[in-house]
Amino acid sequence: MNVRLLKAKRVEYGLRQKDLADSLGITEKTMNHKECSRTNKFKADEMLTLTRVLHLTPSEFNSIFLIATYHF
Repeated sequence: MNVRLLKAKRVEYGLRQKDLADSLGITEKTMNHKECSRTNKFKADEMLTLTRVLHLTPSEFNSIFLIATYHF
């Protein structure tokens, strides 16, 4: 998961983690854990909500949630 891009999109819209947590129906602590995780911890319905709230393009969605970073 691309945590930097997710945070950048949140900041771009002037949203705090608490704002996204409220949109997802989770606690701010849980949102922080999910946003800072290198692996995708979001459920499918949460990813769809984030796509709507952050106005993600399909490319941005893929870059945030689906593109894995491998370290060799």
